Amino acid sequence: MPPDSAGRMALEFASDEDLLDRLSARPHELVYLVGSAITAPSRGGEPGVPRVEGVIALIRGEYQRASELQRFDAALEKEPENRYQAAFRHLLRTRDQDVANAVIRRAVLQARRPSQLFPGLPADSDDHEQWRALEDDVDGWHLPPAADALGQVLARAPATARPLVLTSNFDPLVSISVRRAGGRAYMAALHGDGSLSGVDGQGCLVVHFHGHWFRTDTLHTPSQLGQDRPKLSASLSQLISSRTLVVLGYSGWDDVFTRSLIATIRGGLPIKIAWAFYPGDEAVIQRDSGRLLEALRPGIEIGRVMLYKGIDAHVFLPRLAERLAESAAPTSGAHHAGESGVRPGESGAASGASGAHHAGDSGASGAHHAGDSGSRSGHSGQFFAGESGLRPIVPPTDPDAASSHAAGSIADVLGTHAEAACAPGHGVQGMPSGTGSQGHVAPLMSSGTNPFQKAGMLGLAVPSYVERAADAGLAEALEGGAQIVVVRGDFSIGKSSLLLRADRAWHSGTGAAVCRLDLQMMRVDDVNLYFDEFFAEVGRAYGQSFKGWREVQAAASQRPLLLTLDEFGGLTPEVAQRFVPALYRVVTQLAGSMRVVVTTRDPIAEVLASFELSNPNLGDWPEVELRPFTEAELGRLLALLSPRARAVVEHERALVHERTKMLPKPAQCLCFNLWKDEAAGASDADLALRVRKKESYR
Repeated sequence: MPPDSAGRMALEFASDEDLLDRLSARPHELVYLVGSAITAPSRGGEPGVPRVEGVIALIRGEYQRASELQRFDAALEKEPENRYQAAFRHLLRTRDQDVANAVIRRAVLQARRPSQLFPGLPADSDDHEQWRALEDDVDGWHLPPAADALGQVLARAPATARPLVLTSNFDPLVSISVRRAGGRAYMAALHGDGSLSGVDGQGCLVVHFHGHWFRTDTLHTPSQLGQDRPKLSASLSQLISSRTLVVLGYSGWDDVFTRSLIATIRGGLPIKIAWAFYPGDEAVIQRDSGRLLEALRPGIEIGRVMLYKGIDAHVFLPRLAERLAESAAPTSGAHHAGESGVRPGESGAASGASGAHHAGDSGASGAHHAGDSGSRSGHSGQFFAGESGLRPIVPPTDPDAASSHAAGSIADVLGTHAEAACAPGHGVQGMPSGTGSQGHVAPLMSSGTNPFQKAGMLGLAVPSYVERAADAGLAEALEGGAQIVVVRGDFSIGKSSLLLRADRAWHSGTGAAVCRLDLQMMRVDDVNLYFDEFFAEVGRAYGQSFKGWREVQAAASQRPLLLTLDEFGGLTPEVAQRFVPALYRVVTQLAGSMRVVVTTRDPIAEVLASFELSNPNLGDWPEVELRPFTEAELGRLLALLSPRARAVVEHERALVHERTKMLPKPAQCLCFNLWKDEAAGASDADLALRVRKKESYR
């Protein structure tokens, strides 16, 4: 590198292609640090947490008198380069922190969209259960391309990689994106000092270090962001010291994280940083981020910090997700239950972020990092921290998993689990039935309701359900006397959709009680709480109150019990070591009057080994593997399209095979988009263009 005017080596910036190659080479050795560009709207008119001017407008709405408005505008005029922070500073001086928190809630809720559970927004209040219920309704949130893609990347990471995201954002969209992609997420939200050493859970950890949209206070002003937080600083240093830190959409404000980062670099620890900037012009980056670059220079000069330019998060992250999906294209060779042999599996953006800060950008320095808009913002194992340290949060019901706790709950009707798979549909309210393995298929355009589904478990009323070999395999295993059956498959392949129909696969003959449990929704971090929930839900299936195994045995001996456990691999070893052997003993003792069906991503032997349980001591658990579509199964799904759309798809069938890789989720997404376009009056040429677009498959 040639020297700059001061005699120092000039800074070099790598390209987006360089960053893509780097992140896809070792995707599970990364920690993501993300700012608001990741969850900001990617274009005008899109739902989402508003940018800086939108948040300022919300703050302005707190003032009614002309004199108050004049003082507010004057405060902003004094700091034209830091209007966001000036607005919040004035708000805190003339109102209080609770009002600031309420402003952020209203901003975050602009990312909501109507859903079946919440067709409208409830009134603002301090009811955390209300906000938790909204957060858990994953289908009711709009995810911009960057957030959606990041969730896919993190959800695909193996559990052993312990994916980690650090964010200055207040909103929950990163966690929601992980869960919507079929993964698990838990969080730590901090607004004061506190260590992260005691935080533990299953899946991706998302750390909100500037606060959370309803669980903690939110930090905005320099005095709030600049507070000394030594415990948090030490925790952050430890978290990032052993992996590569990827910085996207984070402004590098003088806050706890940037201070910790710089201290780690200067301390000589072998940290690796890939810092992405949105502008493609190096001069603009050096002008707007000069202080940050100088702070990073010691790491840059020894090759530990690499700078990247021209990184639009809404374009880059979908490309990364696509490349990682291609490299992990599913293959298969395992036996289906009831099959005599092994067959190979069939494998089958948005505009750039502007760089404006929004929705609680607690670190708005004016620099634009990967479309930086500033700062805003699970399941059991969530924590929040104040001055006194970490305390557990009562876990929300996981929005990705609306499979019911007890028979007859909402999953039987809606089905909102993050498994966009194809399972048998059953008509309701005049809707046609889905496609059985031998069933007649008719286009559903005349129904008026889109029969396809882009995300979520396919509920019993969803007509675009396609039976596959696994449906017959599950029925054969249950009817053949298997007491515990494993439904296995990768994310979004259809495990939860099939599990929802397990009672139809087992013809008990006596009207079995059905208890459906999603372990993502349960307290798997605490043995006693888990058992309390478990027995309560099994008892509810019988209309009784259970507190132990004896009551389960007594009830099942009189009326058979079908127990389904979604996300079985999400149990913690502590819970599994007490629960699984006891469950196996009870099932064995009941000798046929109880059946258990569980879902896992990995082979059951590996799952049990991760629990430190010996499989031979727990009998033989037959596995039913969900594989990609066969040609005939994909054809039955596509046959539900109208004649015009179906003709277009048939003409592009090879491309459809390539883009979907014969997986149900992208196939459902394509059909959903085609149906929507045609209903809006799209021409045949428009439909053909829809088939050719990569974004049509997600």
